[in-house]
Amino acid sequence: MLRDALIATARYHAWANDRVLTLAAEIADEELRAPASLDHGTAWDTLRHLVDVDWSWRKFCIGEDVGERYVWDYVGPLEDLATLHAFSNEEDATLRSYLGSLDEGALAEVLHPSEDFSAPRWLILSHLMNHGTQHRTELARYLTDRGHSPGDLDLLDALELS
Repeated sequence: MLRDALIATARYHAWANDRVLTLAAEIADEELRAPASLDHGTAWDTLRHLVDVDWSWRKFCIGEDVGERYVWDYVGPLEDLATLHAFSNEEDATLRSYLGSLDEGALAEVLHPSEDFSAPRWLILSHLMNHGTQHRTELARYLTDRGHSPGDLDLLDALELS
């Protein structure tokens, strides 16, 4: 049951990421990289952060702690939106496949991201997907202000589409 809920959330997460990245392609690259009122300073850096965090938390959950390095330090440059978008789509598919491979025991296993914090794997995976909500919300406002609203990014609406 928990695994099914996580997979449904991952389907939504992938759909919403794809929606935002697709619309970001309608903004000129220099505008995406220009300073903006976003947590990471620019829309481009916020998009890269979103993809990096997804990848790094999934890697941590499979036992490959990447530490303070970024996804592009491992897979090569992700310096343009098309490459970042393609990587995000691949990563989202990898996450769903990984979730499908986990049984209840693996989901309940307690992981230790730091010396003073531990959490079951399912909670860390939930955090991974919920984290994206914050940045997609920022990006949705950014895109809307530039005439490229992503429309409704609601969970139930997205799951009805798939």
